[in-house]
Amino acid sequence: MRKIQQKIYLSRKRVNSIEFEHEILSIPLKAGDEMSFEILIINHGEPTHVHFSLSEEVKDKVMILQDKVYVIDEEKIAAIVKLPKSYAGAVDGGLDAGNIFVSTGYGAAKKGFSVEIVEEDAEGEIVGGWIGESVGKKETVETEVVISPEKKALLRRLTISTLLMALFLVFVFAVYKFSFPGYPNFVFALLASMIFIFIVIYNL
Repeated sequence: MRKIQQKIYLSRKRVNSIEFEHEILSIPLKAGDEMSFEILIINHGEPTHVHFSLSEEVKDKVMILQDKVYVIDEEKIAAIVKLPKSYAGAVDGGLDAGNIFVSTGYGAAKKGFSVEIVEEDAEGEIVGGWIGESVGKKETVETEVVISPEKKALLRRLTISTLLMALFLVFVFAVYKFSFPGYPNFVFALLASMIFIFIVIYNL
């Protein structure tokens, strides 16, 4: 049996954003059995408090061993799924999926992923699906490169400075290329000087 793990990404797209590796976490289980799975929280932003809560459908089947945790970079917690014997025969017919809710920043953001208990055969494999994914559906996790506001400002400043420097060099070239006594030569030199001064002031 493959290891079941759910990854939660905090502040990866924006401040207080919550993303899940699996929107639907499938748990293979028989009535009377129990198993655990791992929740790995990866924080891309400022340290934050994370709180877990359960929907009514899974309150009697799922237990989060640490429902409140302070995440600086990464934290790993465990959860236990237990299916009472009273549910014998109910797995084949399908149990209602429930939700595990994740809230951050003292409730500033809240989002949940589904937990479903699926049929397990005699060898411990899921019938018709994959552990940690929606039954019958392979899910792809998108990755995104996040650039901090400071880096964006620096890139914007470098871009503008580069364009202005190119324009400055064009005017300097024009002064030497078309150097002759008269008004146009003075205009080119004056514009080149103004651009150079602006570049210096802009990058202070």
